[in-house]
Amino acid sequence: MKPLDFYRLGLQMASSASSETEYRTAISRIYYGLHHESCCRYFRREVAPAPLNRNRRHTELRDRFNSLSGTASNTIGGRLNDLIIIRNEADYQLVSPLRYKGRSYSVEQLIYRAVSLAQELLDALETYSPGEASDGCNCPTVYSSR
Repeated sequence: MKPLDFYRLGLQMASSASSETEYRTAISRIYYGLHHESCCRYFRREVAPAPLNRNRRHTELRDRFNSLSGTASNTIGGRLNDLIIIRNEADYQLVSPLRYKGRSYSVEQLIYRAVSLAQELLDALETYSPGEASDGCNCPTVYSSR
């Protein structure tokens, strides 16, 4: 399967959601689809990068994008950060309203914010490394004690 299959499922779920659970699950699918897509494109483009630490995979991927020069890579890192904040709220904050950047949102409002941020991330990914990741793309990770 392709990483963006998760993203597309999230968009489909968001457009037909009829419950808070479906909206929250859509947010999670959108984030994970874009996390995997970003990881695949990073390893496709960069020259011999070290594997990600499995225990810090999400943070490390954002940090790697933020450490690169260029607007696109910094946008990718920033939007991954924004989307994981939203995903964490959707997955772990079971009482509404949800919070994002100091503001309160209903889950329905937050999905629209997530979709907007996701599009910004996809646009930046196209600039950074054009072309969708392939079926079975893999992001090398290692277990580490650090």
